[in-house]
Amino acid sequence: MMSLEAASKIDPEEDTIFEAEPTPEEGSPAGEAKIVMDEPSLELLYGSTIDYTMELIGSQFKIVDNPRATSNCGCGTSFDVTD
Repeated sequence: MMSLEAASKIDPEEDTIFEAEPTPEEGSPAGEAKIVMDEPSLELLYGSTIDYTMELIGSQFKIVDNPRATSNCGCGTSFDVTD
């Protein structure tokens, strides 16, 4: 499940932290956003792209191009995997 949490809840020993790296085309990333995952989530999402979308119904993070997904819902936030 994706959620917004205070940075004080990040445990570097248990969590993997991803930070945006600016590209020459984009310049510096806006804000100080980080993605933090625990080990089980990292295994499920390895090789995926996490995209932030803004649509009329709201804004959300979506998992796209997940190589482990066997099927996914139309909303882009849940998927199935096989062992």
